[in-house]
Amino acid sequence: MLAYLAGRLGWAAVVMLVVSVLAFGLYALAPGDPARLLLSASGMNPVPEEAVVAKRAEMGLDDPLVVRYLSWLRGAVQGDLGRSFRSYQPVTGLYLERLPATILLATLATLLSCIVAVPLGTLAAYQRGGPLDTLAQLIAALGVALPSFWVALIAMFVFAATLQWLPAFGSLTPQGIVMPAGVLALANLAVLTRLTRATVLDVLGQEYVTVARAKGLRTTAIARRHVLPNVIVPILTVLGLELAHALTGAIVIEYIFAWPGVGKLAVDAALLGDVPIVIGCATLAGLAFVIVNLTVDIGAAALDPRVRRA
Repeated sequence: MLAYLAGRLGWAAVVMLVVSVLAFGLYALAPGDPARLLLSASGMNPVPEEAVVAKRAEMGLDDPLVVRYLSWLRGAVQGDLGRSFRSYQPVTGLYLERLPATILLATLATLLSCIVAVPLGTLAAYQRGGPLDTLAQLIAALGVALPSFWVALIAMFVFAATLQWLPAFGSLTPQGIVMPAGVLALANLAVLTRLTRATVLDVLGQEYVTVARAKGLRTTAIARRHVLPNVIVPILTVLGLELAHALTGAIVIEYIFAWPGVGKLAVDAALLGDVPIVIGCATLAGLAFVIVNLTVDIGAAALDPRVRRA
């Protein structure tokens, strides 16, 4: 287990290093002079050329690219992702203010998809070819095919504008989170339903399940002793990926519903050309994927020793 953990940590470090190189590359290639933009954001207008020169020297913008990258990487490791070109506030602080809202939305959406998809996929596998199986496959197909932004607009029209059951825009209230979480959960639900159905069908076709049935074991006992232990690892793996996707891929949903999360912050920054905030979003997205995947890998290895030997 320790060797497996060390290997996963090593790969996580390599992935984050690649993410840091790409993020800094975007930062270095972004148009405009960061020194001038930061001085303007601090309230200095017009900006004297002497101040620009001094600021460039302070930020090390005249240093070689490798030196600038190492300096940026050292700051990023310490939690310093620079300052906003518009508000002059630390990028890390801006994201920490919005992060709880995004975590709440992503977690609730993942839980909703899990609560619906796992039982639905399991029952569909046990009733293969039946009406419930057809319904599950229809839901999975629609969840994958329908664009999230279109579903969000339809939900706003139906539940907010027509029925007036829910507020049109998201907020940190029980009513305000229903539509954003529901729309975000739809795509995850489709993927998880298909995976659960396929995994359960595969396990039900194994010889040890056939032997268990021949011995007269009840269906519930077979499901508890043989089916569940063999499907939980694949489901856990995909569930972790879906959580990471919800954390980083909720940008469109957050923007449509005006949800006060990091996705809305990143889109607003991109529209305004606030490069440090956009680069911070890319860096934190990579970090979120690495952390979630590492956690899922460790959990899967703890539950199934075969994963450690793979």
